[in-house]
Amino acid sequence: KSQFLKYVHSFLPRAVYTSGKASSAAGLTASVMRDNETGEYVIEAGALMLADNGICCIDEFDKMDPSDQVAIHEAMEQQTISITKAGIQATLNARASILAAANPVFGRYDRGKTLKANVALSAPILSRFDLFFVVLDEMDDLNDFRVAQHIINVHCKRETQTTAPFTTAQLRNYVRFARTLNPQITPDAQRRLVECYRMLRQGDTLGRNRTAYRITVRQLESMVRLSEALARLHCDDEVKPAYVDEAFRLLKKSIIHVDTEDVTFDDDGGEEVRMPEHEDA
Repeated sequence: KSQFLKYVHSFLPRAVYTSGKASSAAGLTASVMRDNETGEYVIEAGALMLADNGICCIDEFDKMDPSDQVAIHEAMEQQTISITKAGIQATLNARASILAAANPVFGRYDRGKTLKANVALSAPILSRFDLFFVVLDEMDDLNDFRVAQHIINVHCKRETQTTAPFTTAQLRNYVRFARTLNPQITPDAQRRLVECYRMLRQGDTLGRNRTAYRITVRQLESMVRLSEALARLHCDDEVKPAYVDEAFRLLKKSIIHVDTEDVTFDDDGGEEVRMPEHEDA
């Protein structure tokens, strides 16, 4: 997971990498310091301010103190940072995307538990992220043998890294051009957004709630952002219903439903384990 963050930090021009254990609330947002030469109070920018219009990569996100996690609530929701210290009252822009990586509670992801039971993150933090991806370390003899053989061959210089069909500069130019587009939502896409949000709300029932958090208007905003991002990815000027369906699939499969085992009990006290049926993509 750290390699993902390191690659994004080296790939994008305005990206800031930080570790959650060594980051404080002031280091992530902003702080007020006294200037040594003039003696006046000045604002020192934090990681989220420096990553304005970029990406802030936070590793070891679960190791952060809860008080420091609260400090980024405003930046993730309102895209701003408000400061009222030492006679300075300011509202600063923090229009940054946050890419965070965290470990499960006991070092291994328990598939018998829900997502919110596996990560030590509060519900307000979970509801502010658009997407969650669970990276599972599956134990497979053949796959483990291939991975170990590849690593040893690269270490012994028997194999070289594969070359991509495009260079990093070309991919960076493609992302820079895609971000300049401003796709418009069509009436058909609007109706599809409303329908998908209604289905999410109906699926979020009380009682046997297996979701990472309650479905609120934030998830509707997430679908809008994902639909617009998919339109930019295809260099399209309009947000089509197909993009909305793909955003709904990502939101439903990647965030809300993680493959878990349903445990049912028979009348005689025996335990029966039943795997849930997988939906078609």
